[in-house]
Amino acid sequence: MSSYRLWGSTEDGDIEFESLTNDTLSGALDVIRKSFFTRENVCKGVELIKEPGAADELIELCLNAAKDGVSVVAIDVKSGEVVGALFNKIQVAGSPTDKSSFELFSENCKYKSSKALVDFMIDVDGYINLFKHYNVKYILEIMFLATLPNFGKRRIGELLISSSLEIARELKRGKSVKIPVTINNNNFIENYDIIPTLSSTIATSDYSKKICMKLGFEILLERNFDQYEFNDKKFSDKIDEKNQTFIVFAKRIL
Repeated sequence: MSSYRLWGSTEDGDIEFESLTNDTLSGALDVIRKSFFTRENVCKGVELIKEPGAADELIELCLNAAKDGVSVVAIDVKSGEVVGALFNKIQVAGSPTDKSSFELFSENCKYKSSKALVDFMIDVDGYINLFKHYNVKYILEIMFLATLPNFGKRRIGELLISSSLEIARELKRGKSVKIPVTINNNNFIENYDIIPTLSSTIATSDYSKKICMKLGFEILLERNFDQYEFNDKKFSDKIDEKNQTFIVFAKRIL
């Protein structure tokens, strides 16, 4: 099994996209801390950065996703810096009484804001059963996507998602492309034999919605952020006017 896999680059060749590895894990987590936790709209809604310890708790969720071996990073070729990251999680259908990976994570959350963010994801997942809707057993969930602010408007987010879709397509073709990442001294790949046949995501910004539309994702539902509150204040009151809704998208892996 390869410990490095390149999935493409920007047109100018300045940014390359590769599978997450041990070498890029720290940089990927830094991107999530600097860009996702501070700028993503649900993070704003739950006031994540105001609660000490909450962001670190969600880093654990990233590490859990990294164990599946299907996450992706964007690398600035000149500096070698990780400038974009996408943590993907493989979701497995269970019985109606089984708890999802997010539900199990939420039960162990110690911080109010990090729990609120995970509970938002759980609630949105409850609107529609994607496993039944598409008659699939395994889903590649596009979970946490972020790009460093000074690397915006270079299609990095789009290419991170398209790279993730290509990983799923390669898995469907029978290729061994999952990359082990060492977490707590263990590099065992979770869901090693699982091949997702659907990709899904909750798009919470105008930018991510445009990417999903461009890449051919199907819109399953759209809801307003004013349906959610944290500390007695609606999410919508903390988010700018052009990002007042979120959309659940899905795309079959063909």
